[in-house]
Amino acid sequence: MVTLAEQQRELMDELTRRVQDTFDRAREAHVSPAAFADVKSIARAMTAALPHVYDQLIGPFYDTAGLTQWWGVSRQAVNKAVATGSVIACQLDGGGWVYPTWQFTDTGTVHPHLLTLWRTLRDAADPWTRAVWLRSPQPELDDRTAADWIVDGHPLDAALELARADAQRWAA
Repeated sequence: MVTLAEQQRELMDELTRRVQDTFDRAREAHVSPAAFADVKSIARAMTAALPHVYDQLIGPFYDTAGLTQWWGVSRQAVNKAVATGSVIACQLDGGGWVYPTWQFTDTGTVHPHLLTLWRTLRDAADPWTRAVWLRSPQPELDDRTAADWIVDGHPLDAALELARADAQRWAA
């Protein structure tokens, strides 16, 4: 099994080769250094394609455009659902919103027990932490995630008890 450190080294080696090739070609073509002046923007663009940790832990996600299309509603209707807490939503660094796909039933509604857990954790944690909690295996739920536990039809009580205990512990 390949480790993250090994993957990082391999990626850095490949990036180094490609960046070196780009700069070699730029020198040969007498490109102005100004073309590469905004180093932070270039690095941000290069890393934008990397898998996001939250994608692996919480995803996949719908974005607002995808959710408006699936629900057949306006962007304002989705924003209202976010504001009223009737959908599980996490805000991205750029300001956009994403909605974990696992919260939705086949008909596009949000499982009400998942919203109960989401609201229980609300005052103790930010949305990303709450989403990670919902997708983290819990020993008390037979090593299943709270989201899977609920979606698979198990009673809310066991997961709600865990959510309340963790919310209380986080708030302390």
